[in-house]
Amino acid sequence: SNPPPGLEASRRAMALSVSVIQAFVGALLMLHSMISMHQFKTYIKSTQSTESTPIDIILECFIGMGLCIAVIISRSGKFMTIKSAPYAARLSYDSLNYRPHFRIFNHRAVNCKEC
Repeated sequence: SNPPPGLEASRRAMALSVSVIQAFVGALLMLHSMISMHQFKTYIKSTQSTESTPIDIILECFIGMGLCIAVIISRSGKFMTIKSAPYAARLSYDSLNYRPHFRIFNHRAVNCKEC
């Protein structure tokens, strides 16, 4: 019932190559949408028209960004929880709220005699 050891390594290599291809396609889509947007802005300046951005450029940019984000999330590994509650339970409220950089001793009211 267990797969052979070489099969697991080949599956990982295949998943890595698919994610590299997916990231490359996403980056190419974003690069192409950037070039298309530059050409469109140049066209708008030369004709002095007030057209809005074409939907195909916007969709291409979002699809490329979605592919890149999907690769980053899928290759990042298992997410771990942040466990700060046991550490914070040992501290007092005064030590949790201690921020020495926000203490101001020489402010304008020091020189105010009527205050």
